[in-house]
Amino acid sequence: MNIYRYLGHSLAFTTLLASLSLLGCMVGPDYKKPELAAPKRWQASPVSEKSNEQQWWQRFNDPILNHLLEKALLGNLDLKTAEARIIEARALHASATAALFPTGDLMAGASRQGNTIGFPGGSSSIAQQIKQPFNMFKTGFDVSWELDLFGGHRRSAEAAKAEFEAANVTRDDILISILAEIAKTYVEIRQYQRQLAIAQQIVDADNKTTELIQQRVAIGSNAGIDVTRTLAILEHDQSQLAYFKNVLAQAEFRMDVLLGEKPGLSHTLVKAEAEIPSTDMALILATPAVVMTHRPDIRHAERMLAAATAQQGVATAKFYPDISLTGFIGLFNTNAGNFLNVSSKSWTMGGNVLWPILSYGTLSANLHAADAKQQAAMTQYQQAMISAFSDVERSLTAYSEQEKVWQSLEKSGKANNHVVQIAHERYEAGISSLLDVLDAQRSLYNMQNQVTIAKAQTSINLISVYKSLGGSWLGTLSPSSALAQPS
Repeated sequence: MNIYRYLGHSLAFTTLLASLSLLGCMVGPDYKKPELAAPKRWQASPVSEKSNEQQWWQRFNDPILNHLLEKALLGNLDLKTAEARIIEARALHASATAALFPTGDLMAGASRQGNTIGFPGGSSSIAQQIKQPFNMFKTGFDVSWELDLFGGHRRSAEAAKAEFEAANVTRDDILISILAEIAKTYVEIRQYQRQLAIAQQIVDADNKTTELIQQRVAIGSNAGIDVTRTLAILEHDQSQLAYFKNVLAQAEFRMDVLLGEKPGLSHTLVKAEAEIPSTDMALILATPAVVMTHRPDIRHAERMLAAATAQQGVATAKFYPDISLTGFIGLFNTNAGNFLNVSSKSWTMGGNVLWPILSYGTLSANLHAADAKQQAAMTQYQQAMISAFSDVERSLTAYSEQEKVWQSLEKSGKANNHVVQIAHERYEAGISSLLDVLDAQRSLYNMQNQVTIAKAQTSINLISVYKSLGGSWLGTLSPSSALAQPS
């Protein structure tokens, strides 16, 4: 038979086998996403039937915060590491998928061989010729293909795809944490700036009080112990200046790390004091079932459960025979001068069956291990759901209660401000002394400091709420969205 006609028949036969292989059965369980019950509503907040896709940080209406978050998307090193792991997982997925198809190698080789075959009855001319050393030259194309009749490779590709998708979710989780941490750090910077300004006002008031008391002591209106007391208060309040300068610098350095920048950049971006970011928009959440679809930890646990289920199929397929085909087409001769002569064309085709019938103990142990990993993944998925519900409820409660604290302190601060106005009016009317005015101002500054802390903590708690909701805003600002597409 003509070799080319034979190869044509072989190609058709191989194509048929490929179709049968891809359409063959897949042993092991088929994955179905578990249906876990979710609460119908949140206990600490009203709900809406639709999730809000607005980027949460835009609710603070702070251009500098927006700029910092956009900058972090390009420079944060943890995010870059996660993106590199996505590329790695995508390559592993491509490698697992490639195992479903034939592999081939272009080869060339040369060898010299001698035979020592014995013939009965002594030597003969044929025996002498066979025993003579001779050369062998071979070049061509080797092909091998392991047929996936029982789905082991396809299950492995399923697992690799699920792990690739889990890597994408891990990046989402890191991104959510980074955005939230930057926003929290930014709020802290604005808080410390405001507290530093208030501390300076308190020190200025202390200086005026000390000067006034010293004047009264000089004329005998006050005892010397009053000067000592006011000086002690002044020294204490001056120590607060150093404290707030330190915590402000530490927060700016943390921001530099989050941005992936050298120390000092954040200071240039936020050096001008500004209001603590806050929002007066009502917080209305989507239903728990909708919110849970955005939580990266739940999505990651679900994808790892899918991967573990696919690995059960891989372990089950090991009990069945492996069937592989091999083939060669090329040139084969014993003369170097005819090394590339087409007249020496050669071909081989063959097949192998490997069935590990005596490895039942090892295969059974591996299958039991895969079953145990799948059960562990299921438990982790259930735990992720429970933890997510608790996380959202805790953050909602903390935010709503802290908001009440802030509102109460705001009212108290307005009352203290009114006291200072009355003290000024009484002083101007000659009814009270300047010392009464300074005492009222000091009380007002202390209240302003408490309001500042409460306002900042309210914003931080609100950021924690958005973080706990799972990042439905993801993807809009991401510079690496192409990484999320499997190859």
